[in-house]
Amino acid sequence: MKVLSKKREEVMTKKSIKGVFLLLVSVFASFAIAADWYEGGTLHNANGIEWQQATHANKLATAGDLVATVYRSGKLAPVLSGQIKAVDDIKVMAAALVKELDRTFAPELDPAKNKAMFTNQKVNEMAVILMAAAGWLSN
Repeated sequence: MKVLSKKREEVMTKKSIKGVFLLLVSVFASFAIAADWYEGGTLHNANGIEWQQATHANKLATAGDLVATVYRSGKLAPVLSGQIKAVDDIKVMAAALVKELDRTFAPELDPAKNKAMFTNQKVNEMAVILMAAAGWLSN
């Protein structure tokens, strides 16, 4: 009886360890998948063509970085900078900037014309122009 009980205990222990391992893997995987909205932006020095081809998440994270850079440098209009208390407060502005950059970099139907039009237009430069036009920058 003791042998059977010991064998059963070993099986249960192995199942418990396997269960804990799978739980930990799933928890860490969910953290990796559920990145914050402001993480992973890679379009800071991209051109208009790269912007057109990017995911919305990449655009939002990049726009968030650009708005945050202006905010940290003290160049954001006081009426706006006074409203920023946390990183998520920047998200609304980042989303608006994405919308304007999408409008500005809207693809031309003719691929050759699209390439000629947007290859030399930089995301970071256009973002500053759009923020200035929207009155987001301090004088």
